[in-house]
Amino acid sequence: MKTWIADILRGGRLFGPEMREDRYAVYDELRRSDPVHRDEAVGAWILTRHDDVALVLNDPRFSSRRVERVRDRFDEGLQPLLGVLAGRMSEYDGAPHRRVRSLVHDAFIRTEVEKWEPFVRRRIEDLLDEPLRTGRCEFMADVAIPLPLSVILDLVGIPAEERDRVKVWSDEFSKVALGFFAGLPEDQLRRGLEAVTEFREFLRERVSIVERSPGNDLLSSLVAVQHEKDRLSVDELLSNVLLLLAAGNETTTCLLGSGLAALLRHPEQLALIREDPSLLPNAVEELLRFDAPVQFLGRVATEDVELRGAEVSRGDVIVAVIASANRDPEWHDEPDRLDVRRPRVQHLSFGHGQHFCVGAQLARLEARVVFEVLFERCRELRIDTTGSLTHLDNPAIRCLQSLPLRIR
Repeated sequence: MKTWIADILRGGRLFGPEMREDRYAVYDELRRSDPVHRDEAVGAWILTRHDDVALVLNDPRFSSRRVERVRDRFDEGLQPLLGVLAGRMSEYDGAPHRRVRSLVHDAFIRTEVEKWEPFVRRRIEDLLDEPLRTGRCEFMADVAIPLPLSVILDLVGIPAEERDRVKVWSDEFSKVALGFFAGLPEDQLRRGLEAVTEFREFLRERVSIVERSPGNDLLSSLVAVQHEKDRLSVDELLSNVLLLLAAGNETTTCLLGSGLAALLRHPEQLALIREDPSLLPNAVEELLRFDAPVQFLGRVATEDVELRGAEVSRGDVIVAVIASANRDPEWHDEPDRLDVRRPRVQHLSFGHGQHFCVGAQLARLEARVVFEVLFERCRELRIDTTGSLTHLDNPAIRCLQSLPLRIR
């Protein structure tokens, strides 16, 4: 084992800043030597093999109600944040989960996700005009951030002029929503609380507007549900709109940035797509497998369970590392190799079982259309830096800070 990996595993620094740029080497070591790893600093079992991760995400013995399990770790001032986190459908199990997911899913269906392809195509065309004129593109700031944000704001029914505020709120919420059980620092939790408090007031105003003048958008559909027999509570509405906003922009942003960077670092794979654009849907799945936007999900054991000889006790927190599962050699030949023609790409990047991502169809559509237009319009695409690319300081999300390009 490499010394720096051993130091991370022994020193209680799993998911810390030392792993920001090279997570996969640590995942590989855990998957090989300690696939059910007990980490006292995180306060959880860390699972890294595909079969174990898939089992935990789909087995009723492992609950999604993480907030209940870790709530007493947080002081009184943070309890309002925990309340919002607890109201997300991703925190529910069984019948309560089916109820909320059904209401959100029905509202999603009413907005006709398929209609967004022309919108996405027009938006990416517009976003590329200036970079093509100048020959330079900061892909994250110019494309990967504004495009998914535009789509999810329009879909939810939030005015475009609120983009900057909503981006800050949803990003801060995303940090705590995905990693609150994995030892986040106090200042990050406080920023999450501030974002939730501000967004609650903003959403109340938007709901009042929608009640007076509903539109053909997701928020109008969700508010309409409020007036039917089965309804979302105000807190459930807040929690799940925040969930959709955060998941609907940040994870797609990460997929676009990491996906394009991976293709540019593997020019032979990009050449295959240019020669045969019909490969793009499969390529998107392979990019999701290769560098998962959401790195891990948490669960709580509802009973004593044995996993590969480890005694997991009732109430123990489990961190299921999706990104490691996606590179398990028992599931994929040469898992560290990018292959846009890989047959039967299987990944867990959208989750597994009852909590499979409700926005997966939209994320796939956005990625496919963005890459289609980008490769159609740009004869030359290359990374414009001599240094290494860096990632955001968020252990639960794998997302580039910037991606400077030469573009023609």
